[in-house]
Amino acid sequence: MVSSDNRQTVIEILENATSQDPACMARADDSLRIWETRPQFHAILFSIFADRTLSMSARLMAIITFKNGIDKYWKKTVLHAIGIAEKELIRPQLLSMLDEDAPQIAVQYCVAIARIARWEFPLVWPAFAEELASRVHVIAHELDSSVDGNRRRCYTMEHNALYILHLFVKMLCERKLARERQALRSTAPGLFSVVAPIYARRIAQFNEALHAGDSEGSQELLKSIRFCLKTLRRLFVHGFGDFESAATIVHEFYVATVGHQAAFYELFSGLPAESREADGCRILVKIILLYGKIHLEFQKFKAVRFITTPAVVPLLRWYWQQIQSEAPQLTAVPLERSGDIESPPLVLERLVIQGLELYRSVVKNMFYLADDNGQMDSDVQRCRLVIDSEILTAPFVAQMSETLMCHYIPLKACDIEMWQDDPETWIANEDLDHWEFDVRRSAERLFKDLVNQQRDRIVPGLVQALQQPSMNSSFKLDGLYTALGLCANELYDYIDFCHWLRQHPPTDSPMSVSKWRIAWLIGKWVPVKFPIDERPHAYVALLEYARPGEPLVLRMEAIASLLSCIDDWDFDATQFKPYLQLSIERITEMLGSVSQAELRMRMVNYLSAIVSRMQREIAPFAESIVRLIPLLWQSAAGENLYQTAVLSLVTKLVVALGVHSAALQPFVTPLVQHSTDLDDPAHVYLIVDGIELWLALIRNAPTIDPNLMGLLRHIPRLLQSSTETLKSVLKVIEGYALLCGADMMRSYGPALIGALHELVADTNMHVRAIAAGYTTLNVIVQCVQAELVGPALVESNIMWTPFTRIVDKKEAAMVLIHHAGFLSRIAVHYPQLFIDFLAAQEAQLTGTFAEHWVEIYDDIGQVAQRRLHALGLAVAIATTNDGLLKMLPLMVPIWNDVLSNTGDSQLYFPDRDDDDDDEFNDIVVPESERRRKLLSNDPAHKYDMKKAFSQSMSECERLNGAERFHAIIAQVSTEDLEDLKSQLS
Repeated sequence: MVSSDNRQTVIEILENATSQDPACMARADDSLRIWETRPQFHAILFSIFADRTLSMSARLMAIITFKNGIDKYWKKTVLHAIGIAEKELIRPQLLSMLDEDAPQIAVQYCVAIARIARWEFPLVWPAFAEELASRVHVIAHELDSSVDGNRRRCYTMEHNALYILHLFVKMLCERKLARERQALRSTAPGLFSVVAPIYARRIAQFNEALHAGDSEGSQELLKSIRFCLKTLRRLFVHGFGDFESAATIVHEFYVATVGHQAAFYELFSGLPAESREADGCRILVKIILLYGKIHLEFQKFKAVRFITTPAVVPLLRWYWQQIQSEAPQLTAVPLERSGDIESPPLVLERLVIQGLELYRSVVKNMFYLADDNGQMDSDVQRCRLVIDSEILTAPFVAQMSETLMCHYIPLKACDIEMWQDDPETWIANEDLDHWEFDVRRSAERLFKDLVNQQRDRIVPGLVQALQQPSMNSSFKLDGLYTALGLCANELYDYIDFCHWLRQHPPTDSPMSVSKWRIAWLIGKWVPVKFPIDERPHAYVALLEYARPGEPLVLRMEAIASLLSCIDDWDFDATQFKPYLQLSIERITEMLGSVSQAELRMRMVNYLSAIVSRMQREIAPFAESIVRLIPLLWQSAAGENLYQTAVLSLVTKLVVALGVHSAALQPFVTPLVQHSTDLDDPAHVYLIVDGIELWLALIRNAPTIDPNLMGLLRHIPRLLQSSTETLKSVLKVIEGYALLCGADMMRSYGPALIGALHELVADTNMHVRAIAAGYTTLNVIVQCVQAELVGPALVESNIMWTPFTRIVDKKEAAMVLIHHAGFLSRIAVHYPQLFIDFLAAQEAQLTGTFAEHWVEIYDDIGQVAQRRLHALGLAVAIATTNDGLLKMLPLMVPIWNDVLSNTGDSQLYFPDRDDDDDDEFNDIVVPESERRRKLLSNDPAHKYDMKKAFSQSMSECERLNGAERFHAIIAQVSTEDLEDLKSQLS
């Protein structure tokens, strides 16, 4: 039972939660967080919501808290889950408040019930669907027989019940598991048989109320019709697996929707324009569009059945009637008079978009097309028969293409008005893929697919019209030009675009519409078919259109089309060089003409593309670009994506300048500093591009600036911050080691080695990260003398980690190879340090290490690494340590294997590191030479193995004496020893 004291306490907390006093609200929120985990709390909340004697604010807060608690605690597996007893107390009361007439409270109540059903149905509460359907049926019957005094309450109950049913069905449709889909299909017929008759009766009652002039009753009936449609739509589309065997009522419903949609639309279109924004009309619009959603989803999920349904052909014809009737409105105001005359609005624009999308789904749909071999199954043949004979007939295709081209795809007067009033917003919107909200974009999609699928019917006439375009209508001319750009992939075999362009120069027009369209056309045709020798004509035209004084939209489109030329596969940098300076000037001028950060960022990206494609040719103009950077960075303050674009531009400029980028180091270093500062929240967005810029600076630097050297203090934290940037950070360290390793180790050696030690010692790190860390350590060891690196290695105790890992031998072989490789590298480059380290260890540990170290050789695959491993073993025997020397019988076969594979020759090495797979590999930078030199001097490649092994054996004999040495050698098998002597001779 619910305690009255607890209930009163919760009521007071809910009242305080709605207080205007922030402190009181905060205390109430804290109290609710404590109470929400207590038993019976949610039962108390529901009882408070159900008590109409309480204030509206308390009841609303109670049902909202109840709904949120359902999400958090109704599932039985969560911590502090609502108990079974409490659920049993709540469940019988759930459908008792359907007469709630406060809209805000009612919505929260309905959502709460639907969320309980999400967890309960069908396993815990299998009868929920049947109970809810029964309540809906009873309430609808009560409404039909109610008198005027009780009718409003009945309407409220029906709306709430239907809304709950809609949410419940929506939840079922979102489930994807087979068992859950089966629950939907087993439930759908019963629910459909309840809701469909209610829908039919409300339609009839609405017609009666409309003729009787009962506006209030009409509004309530429209709400019921809308809720019925929302439920029936999902049941119709998703609730029937075998649509052919569905009940008659299902087929009758869909046939009826065609006529009902037409009737509602006729009612809406007959209303005065000023009345269409009323609340009742908004519901009417939603109903009309709901019918369209039913058709679109029917076609999407049941494509074959959609086409073969008899009602679909009349439906598509009706939609085409609306599309045609609205077409004159789109071109009612000539482009040359835009701004003088207000364009008449469409009756219902979204209905037209739905019609265009329906036709697009018919024109191009995989279910209606033959397979790659030209074969059609029976379903496709049935669909094609209907489509070709009743829908897309030759006269209709011609009519559709003409209507779209003359009225729908051209620019409209409203576009020209926006060119004048807010050009930047128009430019930004033009690149958005929002066809579902824009008639012109939706029509363009349909026209492209229509030409693609009906090429033989449309292209000949389109080509003829393009050869002799009519100048009588600016819309028709713009429509032709738009068609030429949209269908470039279908027309390139029929039209010589460059010749056509010379024959049809742009004409004078308001806001330079013709020039804008020509610039747009060039951008569309360059990737399709635009001969290289004709490109200079395009450059000249586009740069002319981009000059100051032209409309902003024309300038922007010209620069965008210029970028299409530059980004094209056939771009010739030498050919473009004469236009490079003017191109940079046009983009710079454009940066000063636009204010939106998005457009400024776009200009920066265009500039980056030019720098990237021109490479060394950009050098003479680098100064003018560099002068822009401070202003760009300042204008990008707070715009993180804009700042990343600026960083990308600077990175490409550094790469393009190569060794000459050294002059930029003092200027660029602060950008890297800001981007990699982990204490700045903006680093989340900038760090990747900042590190790429840093890496580009180091790789292209012949010398290093002190400020750039100072950035190394960030490295330890960067190594620990994220694995996303780990590889690039390690490459930065390698770049410093190759360029100025000695200075790096003097200033930051202990910190860097310590951070790298933490990386390779982290057992939770992926093997590739550990390998990358060891690669960086190997580069440092190769580049810097032992006097500078040795103290840091000893201080960090970094050699102890691979030593103990090899001794324990608990890690995977792939990891142990890298541990062994690093120790082998230390042994080869810093032999005395390595020998001293082994000498400091216990004899038993050293023996175990030597045994496992030798065994690792068989797991190594790369020849260079096998040679390095063998050299490390050779260094190790220059000792008197018994633990190492007893492994000599196992080392000799390894040396024989290496000698037999590579002999006394030096190992071939590539010009670059095979592991270095980043974007700079295709560009020759100063670091490329430094890496090539490093590889050429690598002992694994360079050493004469015979000489190295002979020297090690001699040193071993010197240290141990001839007698002991021969005793050690005697433990080697005769065959292995003879083989070694043979290869060393």
